[in-house]
Amino acid sequence: MQKIAISVRNFLLRTSRDVLIVLVIGLTISMLFSWGSILKSSDHFLKSAIYSLVIGSSLWKVNELFSRIIARFFPWHVRPKFTLFLDVVGTILISALVIFLVNHYLYFLISDHPIKERPQYFFLVGIIQLFISLVITSIFYISRFFTEWRKLLVSEEELKREALALQYEALKSYVNPHFLFNSLSVLNSLVDAHPPKAKVFISRFSDVYRYVLQQRDKDLVLLAEELEFAESYIQLIKIRQGDALNVTIDVADRAGWVVPVSLQILLENAFTHNEASMENPLQVTLTREGNHLVVTNNFQPRKVVSNGSGIGLPTIARSYERLGHQKLEVIHQNGYFRVHLPIISEASIGS
Repeated sequence: MQKIAISVRNFLLRTSRDVLIVLVIGLTISMLFSWGSILKSSDHFLKSAIYSLVIGSSLWKVNELFSRIIARFFPWHVRPKFTLFLDVVGTILISALVIFLVNHYLYFLISDHPIKERPQYFFLVGIIQLFISLVITSIFYISRFFTEWRKLLVSEEELKREALALQYEALKSYVNPHFLFNSLSVLNSLVDAHPPKAKVFISRFSDVYRYVLQQRDKDLVLLAEELEFAESYIQLIKIRQGDALNVTIDVADRAGWVVPVSLQILLENAFTHNEASMENPLQVTLTREGNHLVVTNNFQPRKVVSNGSGIGLPTIARSYERLGHQKLEVIHQNGYFRVHLPIISEASIGS
């Protein structure tokens, strides 16, 4: 009940504010164009107030509704020029229609002459009203432009922070003491027993570090490059895990772009949060379904999972949202955990 009361109060406050703004603007314009004649009688002033309220509210709210509809289907941050064009053209047409309808039915309140008797006069009045409406609307558009521009700047800064967080998440898994200790232990055991494997391990280890450092300033990378990096990472992990880990990459079409290091984060989540043994190996597959890269693993959760920052998967999702592309989709059912990673086409990047 308290929330309802607050909502009602806020609605009444906004409505009162809007009515006051419309009346002040409308009556001021009427005063200027009538040389103060609306003050000659209370009846004339009341009729002018009603007329100003009707035409002002209609122009404001109808154009506001139209602008919201346009912004919903054509967001400003995706195609700002096209959205602005639709808004401007729509505003002119809608304003002209509203002015014609209001004048046709209500101008008699402040004029003794119906529209039929003086069409040229009413046409001139309509043009003046349309011009004033567009001037006022332009002020709101300029204000909105700077507001959206400021949001875009903030969004870009947030995107940069998200990208840094994503890279940090990936890099952290390689520089934390536990990972380094295990990797060096594996390397130590391979140097004498299997020198060729030791060379492969060192090569893959350096590939992984090099890739993360190279992509740290990029918003998107080629899917082919990300998959090559994932292959190096998988080989690095398989040298440690052996047959307890089975990873299959079945992606023939490697065209497109993805958020850098996102695939590695998804694989690391699968390796970290699931048991993997010779008796119950972890099965991970990478496939492409249309414009998504699908990472699937059989769900066999660990009893104890090492604490992480917890920003990996949410950070990838927010990175895609900030870039204005498809959303990350996570499906957990029938004993499998599937993540659909959006693949961004060249055309989408251009738009």
